Amino acid sequence: MPKRVLIIYATGGMGHVKAAAAVEQAFNNKYPDVEIKNVDVIDYAATIYRKVFVDGYNYVSAKYPDTWGWLYRGFNKKSRQKLPTMISQLAIEGNFIPFVKKFNPDFIVSTHPLPMMMISASKRKEVINIDSSMVLTDFGCHSFWIDSWVNYYFVATEEVKKCLQGYKVKSENIAVTGIPIELKFAKELNRQEIIKKLGLNPKIPTLLIVGGQFEFASLQKIIAGIKQVHKQNVQFLVVAGRDKELNDALAASDLKKDLQIKIFGFVNNMEELMTAADLIFSKAGGLTVSECLAKGLPMVINKVIPGQEEDNLDYLVKNEAAIRATTFDEIIEQVNRLLGDPQKIASMKGNCLKLGRPHSAEALADFVYNKINEKK
Repeated sequence: MPKRVLIIYATGGMGHVKAAAAVEQAFNNKYPDVEIKNVDVIDYAATIYRKVFVDGYNYVSAKYPDTWGWLYRGFNKKSRQKLPTMISQLAIEGNFIPFVKKFNPDFIVSTHPLPMMMISASKRKEVINIDSSMVLTDFGCHSFWIDSWVNYYFVATEEVKKCLQGYKVKSENIAVTGIPIELKFAKELNRQEIIKKLGLNPKIPTLLIVGGQFEFASLQKIIAGIKQVHKQNVQFLVVAGRDKELNDALAASDLKKDLQIKIFGFVNNMEELMTAADLIFSKAGGLTVSECLAKGLPMVINKVIPGQEEDNLDYLVKNEAAIRATTFDEIIEQVNRLLGDPQKIASMKGNCLKLGRPHSAEALADFVYNKINEKK
């Protein structure tokens, strides 16, 4: 009978989803003999809970980030987590635990604390007894991740490991694997070939700007402010992603006529764009910055969701892999300064590569595979 691994996540932020997909990919690539199921625990929730959990997080974090930061800090105490835990169990456990029992995995990997609430409650009730693990998808730690019934933790850094030890988690139960990212970010690519493929000038620096951080008018202002200083000695890769308004505005603008500005919609080759770029405007999500670190790409970070993304930014700034810019004028100023200082960019790039863990998903899969085979 093949070994089985259950990967579970919750759709509260794309990082948890992407981390689960990266772990699944690593198993399929390296250990095809293991049967994998990768599921969203929210699919097993009552309809009203599902809507409140997913839409509520997206709405509050996007529209009222300070409120999210207040909730994040306020619930960093176990005593305050009892009510949301009880509500979640009532909404999900009845459908989810029968599924787990039927699949009967040898190991459970969760990239979000919510599913583990159900697993741990069942362990306490002696319904199931399966080795379980938590994957922390940021560079800080929060007590919501801590669960005395979890067997193992996978974390980004030694600092996060120390934080967990402060919550009485044993050292031997914590593996510093890095945050799981797709295997394509670990591949060594020929930068010159990609620059040629993208139609870029290999003699001038490239700035990568990914949509979802600001509106078109702000994007125009930033590009104009950089070009005013560096003239023709800078080029841009602009990725609008799934932002329809930004895509439409870019399509109707004069920016697409500028030969030094390459405009994209949704892309599947972000690893290539990151390879070609010298600098990126990055969000501060754990998965996004882990991809940048793996590719050795220095970051200028503007928009930060209070809470976990502040932890991520603090870590990056402390290690001189990123610079924070709080206003659009500061973005322009910082980028112009960096573009005028190639040695600083090279130093930041080196720092990124030192911090990066491009094989993080494979390291996690190796750990789990070894554990499940110890039981033979």
